[in-house]
Amino acid sequence: QEHKLVLYIEQLTKRRLLPTRAIVQNFASTIAKTGVSESWVTRFINRNDNAIILK
Repeated sequence: QEHKLVLYIEQLTKRRLLPTRAIVQNFASTIAKTGVSESWVTRFINRNDNAIILK
């Protein structure tokens, strides 16, 4: 599921639409079909900092 989120972020970045933390959190919640916390978003960003760029 995280890979799907990374791909989504990469697609946004290619379109020059840098995602915010809120966008990441909302899309992750949609994928997981449950809410994800802000701390989860922080950990996700730290795990994938080489692959994603956020606004």
